[in-house]
Amino acid sequence: MKLNTKIKSLDLISSKDKMHFDSEGSFPINYGNNFINDNEQIKFHLEIELIDDSLSFVIKVNFKYQSNCGRCLTTSNNEDRSSLTTIVNIKEDNDYEINIEEEYIDFSPFISEIIIEKMDINYICSQKCKGLCSFCGINKNNLSCNHNEKNPKESPFSSLSQLDL
Repeated sequence: MKLNTKIKSLDLISSKDKMHFDSEGSFPINYGNNFINDNEQIKFHLEIELIDDSLSFVIKVNFKYQSNCGRCLTTSNNEDRSSLTTIVNIKEDNDYEINIEEEYIDFSPFISEIIIEKMDINYICSQKCKGLCSFCGINKNNLSCNHNEKNPKESPFSSLSQLDL
């Protein structure tokens, strides 16, 4: 089931108190070497209040994601949580294009921002990661290869190393 990120504007306008909203569902994201697939469930909690011309809210998100190492392609499972507290003026233009006069207010841009902020775009499994062999492709963290390294002088571009740049 897809994560419900929308609340009715009319409910918010008619409420005099702070509203609480909870949802759980899938929210797929691909960012750099990180991804959340359709099978993972994200938990989303929203506390929201309309005060004069401002929308004040707190969003809390619990999520699991996977990261592929940029050197050896090993996948690791991660679990994280984050939150955002903000106030948006609804009478003026805002970055998130929140319009109280529309039927629903969608919080998916906030959720995406919260999650992506926690992800490392160039994830590396460890500082000592040796990566993949450029000749045979094995993971050098697990195995060592016994082939001869290519002599850099055999490269057709080796003459470029003599240029004074």
